[in-house]
Amino acid sequence: MNWRGELNKYLASAYKNWIISKRNIFTLFELFFWPMISLLSIGLLTRFLNVGEGMVSFLLVGAIALTILQVAQIDVAYVLLFDMWSKSIKNTFIAPVRSYHLVFGALLFGIVRGCFVFLILVSISRYLFGFDFLAGGLLPVLIFLAGVFAMAAVIGIAVCISILTFGQKADVAAWSLSGLILLVSGIYYPVEVLPPVLQAMARAIPLTYFLEYYRSIYIPGPHHLVLGATLAALYLGLGLLLFGLSIERARKTGILLRLSE
Repeated sequence: MNWRGELNKYLASAYKNWIISKRNIFTLFELFFWPMISLLSIGLLTRFLNVGEGMVSFLLVGAIALTILQVAQIDVAYVLLFDMWSKSIKNTFIAPVRSYHLVFGALLFGIVRGCFVFLILVSISRYLFGFDFLAGGLLPVLIFLAGVFAMAAVIGIAVCISILTFGQKADVAAWSLSGLILLVSGIYYPVEVLPPVLQAMARAIPLTYFLEYYRSIYIPGPHHLVLGATLAALYLGLGLLLFGLSIERARKTGILLRLSE
């Protein structure tokens, strides 16, 4: 295997997102405006309600996780979203690349952006609200971020599959799926308060377990990190397989041409 050629395929996908993003002033809102609004609104709410340190950590961990998830998943979704909006999807698949090149290349760029946002939010949460996100050390942070980025990749892949299956109307999935995650994965409240059906959904989402793991640093309690990591790896592998199959199906059905007209 030509490892240089393989590496270039990944980097090409990341570079494509970089070129498009730096030409679009509105991407700055994804890095600064919306993350700041999200964190400040939750942080100020904790001040207003005068909650204890444990609840502050619970809510701010959720707010930071959701923001990073949204930033990284949209970068993976941009693999096809930008091409669909510019009607050039067929050009992407003329190149000798596979689904995993596109996904992991875009995810690499999403990780860079996500880490940048993470550092900003961690600094603000410590300065304004006295919350030290790094209190547990570097390793738990890296594990937590790995889980968030893996979940972001899964959501982004689902968006790409939806585009190749349903066409232009599927771009709403880029924003609605993260909203579903917000509802059921315990971002702002424990999953135990959900109805039984939604609790079952929550237990099928890897992010739920990574949130429990990191919150256990501040609020001691049980967590099932291994199960969360197993689910994340399973969904990521299954997502890549289905993405590759959806690309082949889109070639046969002609949807790639229809989305490029």
